[in-house]
Amino acid sequence: MLYRTNISRTVGEGGHLNGIEVEAGGEKQRRTLRVQAVFSLLGAVPHTAWLPSEIRTDQDGFIKTGRAVLEDRQSLARWPLKRQPFLLETSRPGVFAAGDVRAGSMKPVASAVAEGAMAVECIRQYLKGA
Repeated sequence: MLYRTNISRTVGEGGHLNGIEVEAGGEKQRRTLRVQAVFSLLGAVPHTAWLPSEIRTDQDGFIKTGRAVLEDRQSLARWPLKRQPFLLETSRPGVFAAGDVRAGSMKPVASAVAEGAMAVECIRQYLKGA
């Protein structure tokens, strides 16, 4: 695993990946690595500082949703509704989070897309007054 390394170019022929050209940190020196696959982890650092304090986050800044909203007594006391939060609902009723920014989410893009679709259903339930 290479930390603080950027992929500057992919190398391959006929639609197949054979290698990647990488640049480490602030160095301008590049090297080519032979690889057959690349897994890109996006969303490892949440950018949630702009959220109002009523939307609770974990110690790393990821947004708490669903049962995680009611983890402690203080949060439980703040939840204004009789029902439990929906799976993707934040500590503010009617506000939902999906994808990388959500605490406990899987980070691959496909998971984020699926959670986005799930959020639509949660919003429908919320609007119906469920």
